[in-house]
Amino acid sequence: MTRSDPLIQHAERALQVMSRLHRWAAASVQANQLSGELSLRQLTMLYAIRQGISSPGLLARRLLVTPAVITGLLDRLERQGYVRREPEPDDRRRLRMVLTEAGLEVSQQVQQAVTGDLAAQFASASPTELKELGRALDLMERALGALEQRTPSPPEGGLEDEEVRPARRKRVPPAGSRQKK
Repeated sequence: MTRSDPLIQHAERALQVMSRLHRWAAASVQANQLSGELSLRQLTMLYAIRQGISSPGLLARRLLVTPAVITGLLDRLERQGYVRREPEPDDRRRLRMVLTEAGLEVSQQVQQAVTGDLAAQFASASPTELKELGRALDLMERALGALEQRTPSPPEGGLEDEEVRPARRKRVPPAGSRQKK
């Protein structure tokens, strides 16, 4: 396929539109202080848990971060009263994440605010345009579902979260140098 291929052009445009939508939503949440003391990553976790992703491992894969990053984020969300860890009913050795009332409320408020702003922009669209948009979104969902199914999990020690500071490394003296005692 060449760059002039309509499929490639549509794929590139879809990526551009999704990227713009993500940037706008993130900026809107921050500018309007919709999230209170929560980071965008924490809000994303609340939303994912609300959508039914309750295992820390699945959260790590969804957010493309390591399990250690998820643990730190969950610890903060738990301390703030937005999430609680519960034993998995089928396997009590495993934990699942559950939203508290406060977690459910803040995630719904943010989603409603962002969705409301976006819906207001669609208000001027014709019924035909809205129908086309619906079909295009259905196509995107099917395509993303298929891509998610065949995409491997990130490697251990994969992408890092901007909220987690890297561990400081011990300074190792150069080989052959002696330390004074």
